[in-house]
Amino acid sequence: MAESHLPEIFPKVALLVDPETVDPSTVLKKTGVKIQQRDQRLEVDGTFEDIDHVFLEVSRKKRQIGQKQRISVYEHTSASMKSASSTLVEPVEVDSVIMNYIQKKCSAELDKIKQPEVSMQVNMTQVTFHSRGTRQGTILAQLARERFVTFYQKIATELQSRSYNLDATQLQSLLAKFPELLLGNGKGKTDEITLTGRFVILERFEEFIKSPGKRSSPRQINHTVDMSATASRQKLQDKSLDKEETCSICLEEMVKSKTKTLEKCKHSFCNDCLKRAFEIKPVCPTCGVIYGALKGTQPKGGNMKITYDKLSLPGYENYGTIIINYVIPDGVQRDEHPNPGKPYQGAVRTAYLPDCTEGNKVLNLLKQAFDQRLTFTVGYSSTTGKNNVVTWNDIHHKTCRYGGPTAYGYPDPYYLKRVQEELKVKGIY
Repeated sequence: MAESHLPEIFPKVALLVDPETVDPSTVLKKTGVKIQQRDQRLEVDGTFEDIDHVFLEVSRKKRQIGQKQRISVYEHTSASMKSASSTLVEPVEVDSVIMNYIQKKCSAELDKIKQPEVSMQVNMTQVTFHSRGTRQGTILAQLARERFVTFYQKIATELQSRSYNLDATQLQSLLAKFPELLLGNGKGKTDEITLTGRFVILERFEEFIKSPGKRSSPRQINHTVDMSATASRQKLQDKSLDKEETCSICLEEMVKSKTKTLEKCKHSFCNDCLKRAFEIKPVCPTCGVIYGALKGTQPKGGNMKITYDKLSLPGYENYGTIIINYVIPDGVQRDEHPNPGKPYQGAVRTAYLPDCTEGNKVLNLLKQAFDQRLTFTVGYSSTTGKNNVVTWNDIHHKTCRYGGPTAYGYPDPYYLKRVQEELKVKGIY
């Protein structure tokens, strides 16, 4: 029986294709198809076999384009991650006077904060932390930032600047005796100098330069000080130090009836000296032990609400989660704030802790900090760039469940220890 050919069911077929996925000149050479423009696409007309061939070519081209796009996206993402890794850590806004003192008088402590994988750039208004481009480096940059904030806060709470009238010959000798003090120029006055240092050191300095039986204002010290008499008195004071009968603030011999001995550390001071020191900060001027409760500048009227859920945090898979909700309403700044009388914008914040023994310990400490108005303050937000807003007050919170330290989340195996150290600086432990 002779073989018969069945007629084609589709003698002519049309295919609409994207111009980017087909080269018309190549297609025309290989097949007998016709190509014409239809709106934003090309219409390819031909036999079923021809169109099938074009379809296979178009499919291959699409796969190549897709692969290139994926590679491009990957390279762009990798570059973005590398770029972001150096800017992901939030900078720290600093005071120029405090930062100048830290750089010149606390350089050794500042060097300890740095890590080989972290670049710390310091200027008079901002400190930034950059990683070397690795994920581990980014985590270390975040840890370095938190250590710096704790260190900066400790220095800032003890630091004061005072002005004096002293001549150059006196000044050189005095600074040699008090190397902890930083010299600065007076505010527009040629005969006035400014000294910055810890409260205790400034008190010692003032007592040292006072003539026997003569009291002067801390800001108007008479430059005609009898240095020989002062030096003689200092020699006697040095001897009394060995006998623990000298006040470490004023360096005067203490009178028992006017002496106060602190309960925890057993250090003793003149009643008046200790009273002035505690007005600045209720800590022992010698060892730093805190007495009483520090009070912060957190706006009044806020609340701290605690809830729980069964979801676990990364690193604490066997425990549920403690959820802390803070609400600080809008209000008007008081005398303790940067701009008294001006309105401030409130804040709503959420933080997370693992519902384990140590997590609940931290929760109780955070409650105490909130009650003492230490959790928030009013000022400039480096995150939003806004001023006169409620901001965190250097007690770090985990505001995300996930993402690790760089995203203020978990896992972070050292967070609970770090936040307890930050709270201890504020007298909460």
